Amino acid sequence: MKTLVLGLGNTILSDDGVGIHIAFEIEKKCKNIDVLEASAAGFRVIDEIIGYEKLILIDSIKTGKTEPGELRRFTFDEFSRTMHHTSPHDISLFEAFDIMKKEKVDLPTNIKVYAVEVEDTSTFSESCTSKVEKAIPKVAEIVIKENNLT
Repeated sequence: MKTLVLGLGNTILSDDGVGIHIAFEIEKKCKNIDVLEASAAGFRVIDEIIGYEKLILIDSIKTGKTEPGELRRFTFDEFSRTMHHTSPHDISLFEAFDIMKKEKVDLPTNIKVYAVEVEDTSTFSESCTSKVEKAIPKVAEIVIKENNLT
């Protein structure tokens, strides 16, 4: 199965880059997958996922309801209903996905979404906070195991 692991976020805004860090941790351990990072979504990313059968999205989430570093799993539809920051000049990945599906573009049908609870997404830093940093290898292993990526 042709698989793409897509890490979302911004690696210069502390914990916001956790999805990208996890995606690259997975890439170090797995051979038969593709890994990409994206700091923007919508139509800027949609071309990258065309032709894949399986898509694994990894992102940050900030609810304040769980401890930083805790992993949450979502369906694509569930995650689309969470709040996402987008530019007024762009559309979300989920909106782009819907548009392309209506156009019968070959998009992944098997989609898993992983989100890590974060603490700080506004400080300019290339490092995650300590609890989130500690979660990166653990979450990578979980994603690898749950998706048989080895």
